[in-house]
Amino acid sequence: MEETITLMLSSSHGRLAEPVQIPRRVGHVKLGDVLGEGTGGVVLSGYDEALDRRVAVKLLHRRDLLPNGAARLELVEGVRSAAAIKHGNLITVYTVETVNDLPVIVMEYIDGISLRELSARTGAMDIPLALYVVRAVAAGVQALHDAAVIHRDLKPTNVLFDRDGQAHACDFGLACKFDFASYQAGSQTLGGSPLYMAPEMFDGRVSPQSDVYALGVMLFEALAGRPPFYAETLTDMQACHVGAAVPLHVLERRNVPEELCAAVRRALHKQRFLRYKTAGRFLQALEAIEVPDWREETQRLRAAEIVTARPGDMPEAAPDKFPDLPVQTTFDLVARRAREKRRSREN
Repeated sequence: MEETITLMLSSSHGRLAEPVQIPRRVGHVKLGDVLGEGTGGVVLSGYDEALDRRVAVKLLHRRDLLPNGAARLELVEGVRSAAAIKHGNLITVYTVETVNDLPVIVMEYIDGISLRELSARTGAMDIPLALYVVRAVAAGVQALHDAAVIHRDLKPTNVLFDRDGQAHACDFGLACKFDFASYQAGSQTLGGSPLYMAPEMFDGRVSPQSDVYALGVMLFEALAGRPPFYAETLTDMQACHVGAAVPLHVLERRNVPEELCAAVRRALHKQRFLRYKTAGRFLQALEAIEVPDWREETQRLRAAEIVTARPGDMPEAAPDKFPDLPVQTTFDLVARRAREKRRSREN
């Protein structure tokens, strides 16, 4: 009898998680413990018995957003497109399959921490470290854009740092192809993480400039220790991205130079055609900013020290304006509201 495991997965966007049984083995990969879970699905540890190596395995939540499996096919094709791109700042995807109607991604295992965890240890970063982090992520995303692929879900939890301080953009569950000739994406579904979504994404339009916007949010957050916009609801979050001015005064108070503030301002422009055209263009702008005594290797070693620090070795970061980190995606919003209603009924 085939051994199985039971996971809590959402059968569609916005629905509460339900128990789903899957085989303990996916191909020649044996599934282990749950490493984490979020909007897109559940990530488990895995062991590739054929190639004798540790891997990470992600099972995606979303299975039936569109009839006839169109959304499922889009998800798999998007991941496959990203998996074909090799770059030192992108996580390596080994295989993409469908198991029991669930898209399953087998990928490189990174022994380290996410950018979210790194930021929690550092608080607001100084300019050299913040530039190292965002330049590294932008370099990986540039490789995607050069291959006409949009990531669509860039955020700190989707950037992993290994123990050498190297950054890897990951989680291509929302990646999609982009046609530069027609300037249209091949996506049929709305998705993303509201804190990092460009204004047009709330209307279902995506482009490389949508990824640039997310990079701009991440750079602002690295420098300020908080994201530029915050709201409790998806509607209010959209309103912030669409109409609220970018609070550049927060960066100015931290003595961020004007040329770096200008790069953030352009990356976060409300009109996508006035942003940097691709992550590569944004990267060029960041590389042109002069930082005294800048050495990439020095910043990489600093990042490695933060990643490998033992509990208590790092000074406690000062709390930011939003100590209770806001929800990351629409799924989180719905799930949180369901928990609140359940607690109110119990009380």
